[in-house]
Amino acid sequence: MGKPLKSILRPERFLATIAYDGTDFHGWQVNPNQRTVESAIEERLSRIFRTPIDVHGSGRTDAGVHSVGQRFHFDAFWPHPAKHLVFAINSCEQEGLLVTDLRRVPADFHCRHWAKGKRYRYEICQGWPPPWEARYCYGTGKRVLDPRRMRAAAKLLLGTHDFRAFSGTHAQGMDHENPVKDLRRLDIAVRGERITITTEASGYLYKMVRRLVGGLIRVGEGKLPPERLAAYRDEGVITAEIPTAPARGLFMEKVFYDPADLKVRRRP
Repeated sequence: MGKPLKSILRPERFLATIAYDGTDFHGWQVNPNQRTVESAIEERLSRIFRTPIDVHGSGRTDAGVHSVGQRFHFDAFWPHPAKHLVFAINSCEQEGLLVTDLRRVPADFHCRHWAKGKRYRYEICQGWPPPWEARYCYGTGKRVLDPRRMRAAAKLLLGTHDFRAFSGTHAQGMDHENPVKDLRRLDIAVRGERITITTEASGYLYKMVRRLVGGLIRVGEGKLPPERLAAYRDEGVITAEIPTAPARGLFMEKVFYDPADLKVRRRP
């Protein structure tokens, strides 16, 4: 006898990677009466499977933040190769979204809880960016930044510390989130008039990346000494001296997982 139909049709868990232009989205999370990345994905998947599909993101991105490596997971029955589902998802109206990878993962996998770290990059254009790049970088206008000062400050910020001073003004989610994060990388790269800040950490607080960048910009302008930025961190007090950099220059680049956690175990 063959397997019962209920067993054959049992849903599987899929992990997807998505790229998007965040300019016209009100962030990641579903928000009534607003266009968000999460709601757009759920709409596409629900149309394909002809049943409501819930997705779970590896984290939230603010309105205007872009992605080349955001991750999400969902459960669905799909008896075909995963690449065919990628084609089906991307065949819908693009609307600034593109699934770049899709794979089956263990049924208990969770893309947020199992993440080992994340990488972001922030693009700064010294002067005024050309119109075709204005949505994807922050222009400094007349201000000139000193990358050497920024690198000195970045070096002082590395390591495992309490980063609550770099969280959002309203400290969203701070009641239950540990403010201690391992900041493993904070690089400043210069190419012509373009400055790229790349950061990797075990995790990030609400608006932490944008406030790290805002602080580094203040240091680069000569308005703060590098040591003062580290002192603000150690004091643990949110201050207006550390501004929140605009969302348009920020890209979610990658979410890290243990490769062993992604391997599908054979069903008994």
